[in-house]
Amino acid sequence: MVNSLIIIILIVVVFIVYHYLTKNNKKLKKFRKEWESGHFHAASESFQTVSSYWENKKNIKLGYDGVDQLTWDDLAMNEVFKKLNYTQSTVGSEYLFNQLRDINPSLVQVQNNEELYTLLASNQELREELLLILSGLGKRNYTNSSSFFHENQGNKIKHASIYILLGVLPIVSITLMFSSLKYGIMLILGSFLLNTIIYYRNKSMLENELFAVSYVAAIIHAAKSLASAKHPEFTRYAKEFKQQVQPIKKVLTLTKIVAIGKEGGGEFDFIFEYIRILFLLDFISYNKIIKTVSNHKEEYRKVWERIGELDAAIAVGFYRKSLDTYCTPIFIGKEEISFGNMAHPLIDKPVTNTSTLGKCTLITGSNASGKSTYIKAIAINAILAQTINTALAEKWMMKPSFIVTSMAIQDNVLDGDSYFIAEIKSLKRIIQLIEEEKPCISFIDEILKGTNTIERIAASAAIMEWLSANNGINVVASHDIELTEMAKYRYTNHHFRESIENGEIQFDYTVHPGPSLTRNAIRLLEILDYPARITETANGLAQHFTRLREWEGIGEQSADKDQWKGYN
Repeated sequence: MVNSLIIIILIVVVFIVYHYLTKNNKKLKKFRKEWESGHFHAASESFQTVSSYWENKKNIKLGYDGVDQLTWDDLAMNEVFKKLNYTQSTVGSEYLFNQLRDINPSLVQVQNNEELYTLLASNQELREELLLILSGLGKRNYTNSSSFFHENQGNKIKHASIYILLGVLPIVSITLMFSSLKYGIMLILGSFLLNTIIYYRNKSMLENELFAVSYVAAIIHAAKSLASAKHPEFTRYAKEFKQQVQPIKKVLTLTKIVAIGKEGGGEFDFIFEYIRILFLLDFISYNKIIKTVSNHKEEYRKVWERIGELDAAIAVGFYRKSLDTYCTPIFIGKEEISFGNMAHPLIDKPVTNTSTLGKCTLITGSNASGKSTYIKAIAINAILAQTINTALAEKWMMKPSFIVTSMAIQDNVLDGDSYFIAEIKSLKRIIQLIEEEKPCISFIDEILKGTNTIERIAASAAIMEWLSANNGINVVASHDIELTEMAKYRYTNHHFRESIENGEIQFDYTVHPGPSLTRNAIRLLEILDYPARITETANGLAQHFTRLREWEGIGEQSADKDQWKGYN
């Protein structure tokens, strides 16, 4: 009988080990294929979840700047994040998202991370061991696990002592049976009925919290596994995990109590479910878990952030491997940005550009010639350089600075702002950042295009002059060729150009020195076969204004509406 039992136990153990190894082998094949190809299939994640660590930090840290929401949206940084996000856990996703937004011109942490990026990219054995542990932690939306080490988070259940008292009542009832079977049975039935009512009335209140707490426990379990990693180059991290996990590892036991009877498929699960209800174990364990984490917030924070750091570091290494060209940036004190063969990270087979931009730069050029893409590429690379120590270029030099943009302005219906009001509010952010004497690189696309021509050019020139007279690097793109003359003493001019070949406009998407001398709006109308009357009149009006610098009287020649009819 004993021998049979031992055999059964051995069979079960072998089956469990086989299942574990098979599952891990499948994962390893997947990871190796991804690293060889440079491509991966990203898990679907809520940006509300991904941004929660960033939001939690921002809400408790006064004067927290980083990359603001308008700049983030202008540069389509959510899409950049997706391309980077080879993380295996929600902790890693949140950490990486925060990393891309948390610009700090001191750059201390950025340069310290380079050693970790290099280690995890080059040491396949260590990387794969970490990937297995991190993928075991996995991704879950809406856990907000970082909130548990911030103030006023992880709320305890009110009147917890009552739940403990009610949970003890069935034990008292069983004890009472030995002296009075009748009253003991009555008390245990009464306590079971009372606790069942309390459990189901309050269950919905606790479900979301228990879901979040279960992920907290999974984080602690992952940290415990990481503490056991044996690689010599990982020794320092393993020791840290072991030290920080020690005071909070009892959360794992408490979470297992909550999970009893929830796994599904077990023949006796319904019995365990009744035990949890009878003794109110969910409520009592939850409070104990919250108390444990609350009493050791600093240890939990260090565990959480270190896991996020490792996961994000692997993602950065993977991203670099997927790129045709990248470099680690050089940071200088001079107000200048210099780069060689820079690419935009969201464009497949991009045209690269090489430039040295001083304190103030004005980019002009025709419609669709590449101005906006160029300055967005610079801004995105300036963020990546200062957050993950990576630029999509053969070389990159810049002064460490906050990055702020005013580009994709839209009417704000909810706030009642017109396009122009939204635009000047966006520009005021840049002015305020400079007035606070913070190092800043501003990128402005089509300055003040929401108002009339005369005031637009006058106000644009005045703003550009103010920016040039204060600290910070400024890159402005505009269609207004007049600005190239008005600002030529303070701004260096660069432009994009086009050529006409076989009746089509061709763009080289390459930046050139000097101001733009061409316009193509009317030529685009001609190529798209607009009626000749429209294009001829438009050319006549443009030539008249260029020659005389006035519009007055030029509409009289076309006052007769009949001459427009049937004219192609």
